[in-house]
Amino acid sequence: MRRAASVTTLVLAVLVTACGPAAAPSAAPAASASAAASAAPSASPSKAPVAISIGYASVSGTQAAAWVAKEKGIFQKNGLDVTLESIAGGSSPTSALIADKIFALQISVEAISATLEGADIVYVAAPVSSPLFWFISGPNIKNGADLKGKKIAATGIGTATYFADVLALRHFGLATKDVDMVTANSVPGILAAIQSGQVAGGAVSMPTYSVAKKAGMTTLVNVADLGFKYPSSWLAVRRKTIESRPDVVAAVVKSISEAISVEIKDPATAEQIIGQYTKTKDQALLKETYDTLVPYLNKTPTPKAEQVGAALDLIALNDPKAKGADPTKFVDTKFVDDLQKSGFLDGLYK
Repeated sequence: MRRAASVTTLVLAVLVTACGPAAAPSAAPAASASAAASAAPSASPSKAPVAISIGYASVSGTQAAAWVAKEKGIFQKNGLDVTLESIAGGSSPTSALIADKIFALQISVEAISATLEGADIVYVAAPVSSPLFWFISGPNIKNGADLKGKKIAATGIGTATYFADVLALRHFGLATKDVDMVTANSVPGILAAIQSGQVAGGAVSMPTYSVAKKAGMTTLVNVADLGFKYPSSWLAVRRKTIESRPDVVAAVVKSISEAISVEIKDPATAEQIIGQYTKTKDQALLKETYDTLVPYLNKTPTPKAEQVGAALDLIALNDPKAKGADPTKFVDTKFVDDLQKSGFLDGLYK
């Protein structure tokens, strides 16, 4: 595979995303290490909420669980004062987690890659396990075979968009060695690069995909339809955080789980919040984003080791350390398991 080159970023007027640096979490009162996940701390007049920051790695509908938990007061209800930080996938969001600049992170396979390099990151919840990407191209590309020898964009090598590209290329009978992989700094940047002719194609997510269709781009494949399951938008924390503040991790997982139920049951609220964070006012676009997302939301968001194993197989294409790695080492299911055993998850849908 050729060394990734940079693509000049073009700004789409419809989807401008500002990604600031992650803020360090504020000091918080000590939490009880014995609290069960189903009994996560709740805010009360006598106890200040625990202040933490949570990062999200892309501005797409798959990240909406954290947005909904914030805007609907679910975090606050569970005793948390959460600041959300947008950290672009090409900016190494796992570095912010490793440096304790954020408490938790909604991320794709990048967490696995970081742990293979020695980090102690583990997934604790799995809101979305399907790669919700569409591989698009300019109108001059008629089919997958036309991509051979062309430039293909991703937000970074090893990111969710990169592996969506890999899956699409595999579907076309191609591999990364057959194309020239280059980088753009965001999903809208991938579309902009295709429109300008700098690259031939790339994988994009909603709502960028809807914009691409309106702009006349060609859809070569819906990557989600390929049936691949892996960490698409999962919640990750450090193992040391689980050991030192398990009750706070439990409160975050509980909040994300409830937010998923709001997404499923309250389309109007979900669409409004997605519009707020993606800076989109087009109601038709927001409805399409919502309708695309909801079938793939996990009501029981257990991070599954076998899906990590599928991701390891992809990562092994570039990183030999992924070969033979134990997928169970990358997940901690106890927080979702506790919510399920307590009846909390079932209660959300009654």
